[in-house]
Amino acid sequence: MTGTSQERKESEPQSLGVIIPTLNEEDALPHLLDDLSQLDPSPRIVVVDGGSKDGTVKVARALGVRTLAAPPGRAIQMNVGAASLATPWLLFLHADSRIPPLTRATLQDWLSDPPSSEAGYFRFRLDTQGLGWSIIELGQRIRERLTGLAYGDQGLLLSRRRWDEMGGIPELPIMEDVAAIRHLRRAGGVSAIPAPILTSPRRYRALGVLPGIARNAFLISLFLAGVPAQRLARWYPSRNRDYLVPADKPAAAGRNPVPRTGGGTDGAPPLLLVFVKAPRAGQVKTRLAGALGHEGAAALYRRMGRQVVDQLRGGSYRIRICFDPPEGESEIVQWLGEEGLEFQPQGSGDLGDRMEQVLHQALREADRACVVGTDAPDLDAARVTEAFQALKQVDAVFGPARDGGYYLLGLRRPAPALFREIPWSTGKVLDRSLEEAQAAGLEVVTLPVLSDVDRPADLPLAATVA
Repeated sequence: MTGTSQERKESEPQSLGVIIPTLNEEDALPHLLDDLSQLDPSPRIVVVDGGSKDGTVKVARALGVRTLAAPPGRAIQMNVGAASLATPWLLFLHADSRIPPLTRATLQDWLSDPPSSEAGYFRFRLDTQGLGWSIIELGQRIRERLTGLAYGDQGLLLSRRRWDEMGGIPELPIMEDVAAIRHLRRAGGVSAIPAPILTSPRRYRALGVLPGIARNAFLISLFLAGVPAQRLARWYPSRNRDYLVPADKPAAAGRNPVPRTGGGTDGAPPLLLVFVKAPRAGQVKTRLAGALGHEGAAALYRRMGRQVVDQLRGGSYRIRICFDPPEGESEIVQWLGEEGLEFQPQGSGDLGDRMEQVLHQALREADRACVVGTDAPDLDAARVTEAFQALKQVDAVFGPARDGGYYLLGLRRPAPALFREIPWSTGKVLDRSLEEAQAAGLEVVTLPVLSDVDRPADLPLAATVA
């Protein structure tokens, strides 16, 4: 279900992906999309919506832009968008930004000959004129020179390699932009791009110019002094109101329910399908064998698989272990135990064929079904429950993996297109799957991004496995 950064680098042309997190941005978004449409070559654009109540999603779709629904939280939405695009360059923009002609030309020149840092941000400029606004711009330039920090509304342009190395955008309620720039500066550098992105002054208008300057300076100073972003969020009412929601709020909140078309029995518990292989040396985690040896890779797979399955137990759903090879059931049962588990061979064919077969059968038994692997150590019952809750309202749920695949796919009705012509074991899996879902007219929600353990670079994450 996953791919690798190296495979992406070798297979993708030099191209740009643009990620725009949104929440009630129907007025601002069309202007930014118009600016981006004038780039040559055209970028891949994804709008990741956090539950807009206005026409944001409708506007984006009318303009032919991929839209994803994700749990609210700007950093979460940014990472979902980045994981969904198989492009070597990523540009994160606020929806109320504007890209003037000079900046578009500078961006294209930068991409044709990027600095060794492979990361950059634009100059700060407000999309209005006046003395008060000039004071804000001057204050930002001074702060940037003194601290090297940039705001998120200056845009963030970086290679997928840099995004991957820092583990994605830090998922903080506020200050995610400051934290990202600090990390990039410490681990390879970040460059100032000599052209402005225009940003709306609406937040300063809402609070007042001087109070806005004072608040920002105060919050950044506290954050740099070590005060947790979660405590600071209460002082940023617009972000606190718009992006911070209770952890148990469904990912698809605010969307109208759609008719259920699956064939499952009403009232039957949903069904979780866990794909595993017999943990045999030389047949699992082979990409880790160079670092761990075949026996070490198999031992890691064994520990991680048991940990993930144990974390999935106890939910309000049935768990069916889909195993391979077909004769390995006794070995799988001895490894994972039997408590709360059902067992079934995966079947024949490639990965897509096998997932389609078991999901099709599961949807005859239940009205919702999810398939997962055991490569993401942080996958647990709460995340799966979130997926099943979302499936009460939408057709499909994807759990994006940072390497370009997915750690979870949930369906409420059969969707054969999601399993045909997918380049399995590459970094294009999620990107292509989302294209097929859009073409099939499926209503899709995405979960937060998790990391898989597939490559030697992922081994620090594997250290968390008991």
